[in-house]
Amino acid sequence: MTRVLLIVPCRNEAAVIERKLLNLAACEWPSAAAPHRVLVIDDGSDDRSAEIARAAGARAGGGSFEVEVLPNSIRPGKLGALETALRNSRDGEELIVLSDADVVLARDALVELAATFRADARVGMATGAQRFVESLSDDGSLTARGGGVLRAEDSFYDHASAFVRAIESRFGLVFSVHGQLLAWRRSLALTPTEGSAADDLDLMLQARVAHARIVRCGAARFFEVRAPRGAARREQAIRRARAFHQFLRHPRILELRRAGSWLARRQAAFYLQAGRARGPWTILVLASIFAAGWWVGPNAAIVVSALNALVFLPAWVLLRIVRSRMEIAEALEARSPMGERWETARR
Repeated sequence: MTRVLLIVPCRNEAAVIERKLLNLAACEWPSAAAPHRVLVIDDGSDDRSAEIARAAGARAGGGSFEVEVLPNSIRPGKLGALETALRNSRDGEELIVLSDADVVLARDALVELAATFRADARVGMATGAQRFVESLSDDGSLTARGGGVLRAEDSFYDHASAFVRAIESRFGLVFSVHGQLLAWRRSLALTPTEGSAADDLDLMLQARVAHARIVRCGAARFFEVRAPRGAARREQAIRRARAFHQFLRHPRILELRRAGSWLARRQAAFYLQAGRARGPWTILVLASIFAAGWWVGPNAAIVVSALNALVFLPAWVLLRIVRSRMEIAEALEARSPMGERWETARR
């Protein structure tokens, strides 16, 4: 039996918070001796988010889970909201789940996440499987607006990054976890690091240095409407790039490069260096790795080449796709670091 504390940070989410709670009410929950809890943490919303959440929670809760709406009592921003929730966790809540207000979960997503932890005691963190769609129904069901079937809007980048995560998951080394649906064992005692806009990467780092396996649960699907094409989508992409740029200066970043197995350390070094390096330098490093393998011997070359082909080269391709965004992010961060609070237009 697994008892869940599900955290929903909320900042001006009046357009989607009711949908979120209705969706959770339609989900299957792991069997537990006591009701699960959903904590909606209101981060100083100036719309009706908290009011709507309380009303929707009263209707949605009462079965498998209870809903509480609390104000962010730590500091403004998502990290403060997350820390507020963690400070209000209770004994017996073994699994912490973080989920954004604008995503909806597959009916069995929470059950699949819990099963992943039960199946392997070494797993400390599990990320869900992201699916982009054109629209979502307001009633929290897995249907499009108007009642039609969901229409996928995944890009090549989305499919490629999912492939990389699936490969990394085999080694328990998923790096780019999804903060929209992320679960970890409460026993890890993770606490958000102040000033880290990339809250999901911050939590991943802490789990990694605690030597926990981090996996992708492909059956735990969540659905998200992509930002509208144009300025909104570009702004979202740059914001994510700025968050990653901040992560490269995380106070514990060196621990990530020293934690775990040889493969874990090499993977971390690759991501961190590729995030900083320009294209020609990165290509030179990868070429030297292949050359070293052939120099040592054919068998070693096959092993090294396979690791690079399956794990590092796909990751490198993805990082090159966002290289231009990283350069913009670097310039913006140099002028004024991004804060912990931001808002995204909902549709």
